[in-house]
Amino acid sequence: MNFGFAVSRLLAESGGSVFDSLGITWESIVLHLFNLIVLTVGLYFLLFRPVKKMIKQRQEKVKKIEQENADLNEEVKKMKSSSEKVLSEAKKEAAAIHESAVKVANQKADEIVSDARDRAKTLIEQTQREMDEERNKLRSDIEKQIADVSVAVAEKVIEKKITPEDNKALIEKCLDEWSKE
Repeated sequence: MNFGFAVSRLLAESGGSVFDSLGITWESIVLHLFNLIVLTVGLYFLLFRPVKKMIKQRQEKVKKIEQENADLNEEVKKMKSSSEKVLSEAKKEAAAIHESAVKVANQKADEIVSDARDRAKTLIEQTQREMDEERNKLRSDIEKQIADVSVAVAEKVIEKKITPEDNKALIEKCLDEWSKE
């Protein structure tokens, strides 16, 4: 049923006002309004204000935590960039050390090779001198033997004694002829 229809029917049957039939007076309305105002004010002070204050404190805590998080994130970013800089500098330093080590190694290798060449050159020169000395010694021994044989042959052929000057002239003549051949 419709509420408005029920109220109009109730009015028609009672022959008076609806408020009288329901037992509502203006005093009771004022009393109910006063109770409603007291209840609203009481609830405002006892419940709404503390809840509102608690919500505000929570919001401030959340903002504070968000700010701390933002600060920490910024610090982490700074630390990350700082660590990246340190890492890149360390890589550059490692490359420079490696390059320096390679240069030193190459210089040492060049020194070793140069020293080995100098030693080889000295050894070759010494061997050459020894060979020249041996050659000269052999030549003088051969000249002496040739001179002795020539003197002996000449004495037998000529049957006379040959002087050392004659001997020397014969040796030089023979050596010249042999060296030309």
